[in-house]
Amino acid sequence: MTAKKLAAFAAAIAVAVLAANIIAAPARPVFAHAALVRANPANNETLRRAPARIVLNFSEGVERKLTRIQVTNKDNSARFDDGPTAFDDNDPTFASVGVKTLEPGLYFVTWSNVSTVDGHNLKGAYPFIVLNTDGTFPAGVTLDNAATTSEGQLLPSNIDIALKWIALLALATVLGAAIFLLVVLRPAAKFLDDEPYHLALDAAERWLVNIAHVLLPLSFIAAAFLILRTVNRFETGTSLWSYLTTVRTGQYRGLQLVLIAVALAGGDLLFLGGSERKRNAGLGTIIAAGVAALLTYSMVSHAATGQGKFWSTSSDFVHVVASSTWLGALVMLPPLMRFRRKARDESESFLYLANAFDRFSVIAGISVILVLATGTFNALAEIPNPHAMLHTTYGKVLLAKLILLMPLLAVAGLNAFVLKPRLVAVIDGLYQQGGGGSEPQRAKWTRQLAALQRALPITVIVEIAIVVAVFAAVGVLTQTATAKGEIAQTQALKSTGAKFNQAATQGDIKLTLEVSPNRVGINQYNLSIQTADGKPVTTATYARLKFNYDDVQNAVAPSQIELNKFADGDYRGAGAYFTQPGNWRAEVTVRRSDGDDIAHIFVLPVGRVQVTATSSGVSAYELPFKVFNWNEVAGAVLALAGAVIILYRKQLRWLQQPGYRISITIATALMLAGAVLAFGVSQHSPPTNATAGNPVKSTAESVDRGKLLFQQNCLVCHGIDGRGDGPGAAELSPAPTDFRLHMPLHTDPQFYSFIANGYPGSAMPQFAKAFSETDIWNLVNFLRSAFTEAPTQ
Repeated sequence: MTAKKLAAFAAAIAVAVLAANIIAAPARPVFAHAALVRANPANNETLRRAPARIVLNFSEGVERKLTRIQVTNKDNSARFDDGPTAFDDNDPTFASVGVKTLEPGLYFVTWSNVSTVDGHNLKGAYPFIVLNTDGTFPAGVTLDNAATTSEGQLLPSNIDIALKWIALLALATVLGAAIFLLVVLRPAAKFLDDEPYHLALDAAERWLVNIAHVLLPLSFIAAAFLILRTVNRFETGTSLWSYLTTVRTGQYRGLQLVLIAVALAGGDLLFLGGSERKRNAGLGTIIAAGVAALLTYSMVSHAATGQGKFWSTSSDFVHVVASSTWLGALVMLPPLMRFRRKARDESESFLYLANAFDRFSVIAGISVILVLATGTFNALAEIPNPHAMLHTTYGKVLLAKLILLMPLLAVAGLNAFVLKPRLVAVIDGLYQQGGGGSEPQRAKWTRQLAALQRALPITVIVEIAIVVAVFAAVGVLTQTATAKGEIAQTQALKSTGAKFNQAATQGDIKLTLEVSPNRVGINQYNLSIQTADGKPVTTATYARLKFNYDDVQNAVAPSQIELNKFADGDYRGAGAYFTQPGNWRAEVTVRRSDGDDIAHIFVLPVGRVQVTATSSGVSAYELPFKVFNWNEVAGAVLALAGAVIILYRKQLRWLQQPGYRISITIATALMLAGAVLAFGVSQHSPPTNATAGNPVKSTAESVDRGKLLFQQNCLVCHGIDGRGDGPGAAELSPAPTDFRLHMPLHTDPQFYSFIANGYPGSAMPQFAKAFSETDIWNLVNFLRSAFTEAPTQ
């Protein structure tokens, strides 16, 4: 199964990469970052009763200080919102505002927000109408000219892209160059005598100082302008200082500016430091501040939200640092080549070049491996399925990045595995230990050296250009709405339940039932009882609704509500009587003082409530994707670590023979352990005492209570027979558990934990706050009694 999943997903990505022309396809209707996915009252809704509150839900969490909801009339000359915008500590996507008493007429809800995920802003407006008390439209009011707007888009503006690209690229280049100086050039020059050693490092340090004093101010200015543009788009009048000091994304962006300035100070210290200690301190400051600044970028990226954000953020951070190291290493090659040309001793200069290229190959190779590994992890976290790679804006931008990586890997492979090894081999042949070989051989080496010196700079320049383009794609990706967010918004539009409004005639009585919003959860039920000519029935004394789930007979216990009388012929009520999506029968019973009872059955197609991201029940340390589990991910990491050691076994020759053998043995063990974890099949055996540790006896009352809880909360996913084939199972990946398979293999305490805390890597929610401990044990008792016997097949 694991191999099939891997092959299917890899094939989907490969096909997507080949279909590059899809990127240029016309964009579908635009969705933005924290887009409006649900509202009450809804867009273009007509209301017989004025709302007391406007309630909105967005696709992402919103910044409270930067989110505003207003209610205005058509020409925006008067406001009717009452009090400040309110939020919910348990749901960061929720916002609401009170409404003053509204007369019949046309009104607009205008809103603006800023996403807590990436700090991007969005605003929009939509209309609704309050009808006259008799249900007619107010004079002169129509929705024909009432426009719904939503400003903002998945892709950022060109200016924002350019600013983010410049800020990130400039910082990454300086950081990578500093790392290259520390781990490559300094160690490579140790064999040189004192004077050439200092000449070589002085040339490299001057180059680093020069690019730092050009690129770090450029990075600072671009980041600062991006902040100013962000603040300028806020609809709440929030000041720059307030944004930088009180808003999460603003705090991280302000810290970025400070860290860039600190890195620049490190460049000054490297330039002005008279002693080696001061220069080391300057170099260390550049690296430390640069790494910290890149971390702040990851902390305000899409990775820093939702389930598994610790791993997503860490992977994103490693990805950017590895990319920076790769780019910086390429940028530091010019001073290396310049020193070789100006050095007095040709032999020493070429050997220094060979040493540096040897180390450069190791650093570049490890960087490429980390970029590919973390890039794959990030793609799995952000792209929920192969379809999203092709049909979301984020997926298309990621495709562009993948397409750029293809020639980049080709050029990098040419440099790493062909040109640089040949260059090192030729230099070793000509200059190592006084040189060697016959005259024809030395002449051949000399010609090859000249050709390689001409070819290598060209391929390095091409490699730098493509890396710069890849960073441009990164700049777009970090400001593009996620594929998950776009899919959630699309599903929200498709699953938005339409208000149910249907009339039926029973003799001389007309019954009109209105259910809003007609979704799973709380609904408003309005029953109008009129005569044939439209007059309210004054003799009705009682009205009741009785609900039965129609899709699976006897799956959900019936429920009912007695409606309250508001006026003659006007009965209303509210409550959560729809526990599953699907068809429900609402049986209306009306008693009259002057005649027989009236009864009628309405069939309501009830929609699924759109689940939005919440802060509760989300673990920062779970895997951020479901296509692979922890065993497979850990196995891949171990196998990759072992493969890296094997790949660079030649670089381990400096170890003594026992140490070298131990390292190869460790690498082999890592690869074997990784293979076992990634592809091994876990075998389960039934527990000897499955009910041990269950404090609630499995009585008939306990099982019946558990059955009711199962019908109300679990049936929609797990199905009436516990097979994992409920009405909502098709939308879930992985599929819900088949209890017939798993009940015999787990203990009651294990199932208690699964219900209370959710199951890692699945859509199973946490019920610890929704159910009491006793009810969770009751549910376990029902599952044990109903599904313990394994299926015979």
